[in-house]
Amino acid sequence: MNKLFKNISIGFESIKSNFTRVFLTSIGLTIGIFTVSIVTAAVSSIDKEFAKSIQSIGNDKIYVGRMPWSFEFDWWNYRNRPEIKEEQLEYINQYSEFITQSSMKQNYWTRASYENKASWLQMNGVYPNYGEMLTGTKVVNGRFFSENEWKLQRRVIIVGGSVREGFFEGKSPLGKKIRLGGVSFEIIGELEKTGSFTPTGSLDQVIIMPSTTFQRILTRWTWNEFVLQTSPNNINKAKEEVRLIMRVARKLKPEQEDNFAVNSADAFTKQFNQMKIAIAGMGLLVTGISLIVSGIGIMNVMFVSVRERTKEIGLRKAMGATNTDILIQFLSEAIAIAIIGGIAGIMLIRSTLYFLGTAIASFDFGGIEASSIDLQMDLLLTFYTFLVCVFLGLLAGFVPARTAANLNPIDALRHE
Repeated sequence: MNKLFKNISIGFESIKSNFTRVFLTSIGLTIGIFTVSIVTAAVSSIDKEFAKSIQSIGNDKIYVGRMPWSFEFDWWNYRNRPEIKEEQLEYINQYSEFITQSSMKQNYWTRASYENKASWLQMNGVYPNYGEMLTGTKVVNGRFFSENEWKLQRRVIIVGGSVREGFFEGKSPLGKKIRLGGVSFEIIGELEKTGSFTPTGSLDQVIIMPSTTFQRILTRWTWNEFVLQTSPNNINKAKEEVRLIMRVARKLKPEQEDNFAVNSADAFTKQFNQMKIAIAGMGLLVTGISLIVSGIGIMNVMFVSVRERTKEIGLRKAMGATNTDILIQFLSEAIAIAIIGGIAGIMLIRSTLYFLGTAIASFDFGGIEASSIDLQMDLLLTFYTFLVCVFLGLLAGFVPARTAANLNPIDALRHE
């Protein structure tokens, strides 16, 4: 055992005398660990934020509108589709077996103002039962508007969680009046702040009001959609059922294409997973290239080291060192180079994530709580990557070490 440690010690001693060359050689491994760790941290953080954001859409909700939830579509074709009309919702309520609750939802962005403060907010005109259908947030201060207020077209609103900070400096907004499109509205409720941004908008920057008030006072140029609730287990059946009912409601012939879209959260999930796979694939590609280049570099350095120390190898063999002793000595040196690269990569990723987290926390991302963005290093993956680096050092150093071990001691002593 002492002999083994002595051979390893000799390998490490040789690194000290050529530390600059060793450090430059290990940079490839440092880049490899850094890349795979930063990509993993980014994907993990995005995944958590996406999961939190997608809750507001709900896995039990179906949204019927003019356009599909997709990044690739014919904008002008969808833009010219007939508007989603309220009477079509009556068809769904009458004939659907899977839909348990439904609401019209009209969207429009307008300038909101209070005293000397102003901001652009998203307005939603909905039915009274929409408060029961909310997912990802809830009314935590005040109440939702009633059926009577909806029928009487009252100017009452429920505001998102960011409105309190933006307009009222953290004080309760209940009873306050803000102007939307030049019309005064009273705040009767406040939603819980989510600190997340969904693909359809941020619930922290939304204003909810009766759809009757929305239609009468504000504008006719709105973006309409139906929000339908069903059981998560029946989501696919409900989507197909709603599609067929909508075709009947819009009087489409069998040969005509749908002039509407039936959407749900899985549309965003599929696209997000594709994006995540692409990001991870690029990270693994860069990592693989870095590791291969670094392995070649370690092998070249070890061959140079063997050539420079040929006479030393001859002397050690002449003094009784075996082939195994020489093999362990040079393998230890190669593994040490890999360890230096791995440790440097871990230290670099830890400091990078720390500074990135500090920088992100100082910015406002329009409704997303920056402090909630969690950039963490995946310790298990980093450990596995580190083991790969050590294995790569062992693999890259084996051929040069074997070459050194098989040298003839007489020829080695004659080497100049």
